[in-house]
Amino acid sequence: MKNALKYINIITLILLILIAVEYDIPQKVYKKVFSEKKKSLDCNYSLDEFDFHFRAESDSPKIIMLGNSLIRGGDWDSLLNRKDILNRGISGDRMGCICERLTYLSNKKAKIWFIEGGINDLPATKIDSIFNHYKTIVDFVKNEHAIPVISLIVYISPKAGEFYPARTFYKQINQSIKKLNQMLVQYASENKIDYIDLNSVVSKNDVLQDEYTTDGVHLTLEGYQKWTELINPLLIKNGI
Repeated sequence: MKNALKYINIITLILLILIAVEYDIPQKVYKKVFSEKKKSLDCNYSLDEFDFHFRAESDSPKIIMLGNSLIRGGDWDSLLNRKDILNRGISGDRMGCICERLTYLSNKKAKIWFIEGGINDLPATKIDSIFNHYKTIVDFVKNEHAIPVISLIVYISPKAGEFYPARTFYKQINQSIKKLNQMLVQYASENKIDYIDLNSVVSKNDVLQDEYTTDGVHLTLEGYQKWTELINPLLIKNGI
């Protein structure tokens, strides 16, 4: 009787293994675990399946624009009047997720990267954490033998609260932006890294001006044109 049960258990186990293999259960379990890991980073897309990074706008890019919706919303080919730019901005992206997708941007052989991000991390994330993500990205760019340029975080305006409930307390968010930007300026100066201060032309008294924003956060065409005016001298400076 015991031998019969033993053989039944063995046969049952073999059948279960065959069924698992047939229906790809191990792979499904792995993907679920892997997906949960992605969610822990609060990314709103799948890094391994999202085809964004597999589209090559340019066969030999010299410029990579990396960031969130502020980067994504720029028609950089037209703004900079060139065709060697990769737009790698994702709307709503956070700094931790931007760091995670750096792996898709290795060996692009671009000469210069413009790095922007952080507003989507506020007010929930500590500024030290955002600052450290910036340093991670800069280190990655340097390892790619490219020039990193830090774009300081743009202030938001009271209008932001009308469109985004989390932005109602815009003054507190702008205070965090100011502190973080001061940290980034010091870091850039100490490490001889160029940075772009768009606030110097689109903000006043630490508030984004209405003529340069559509909703208190995102930029108008005039805002992008001001940004472009700060980018062009750096391209000329580096012979790009």
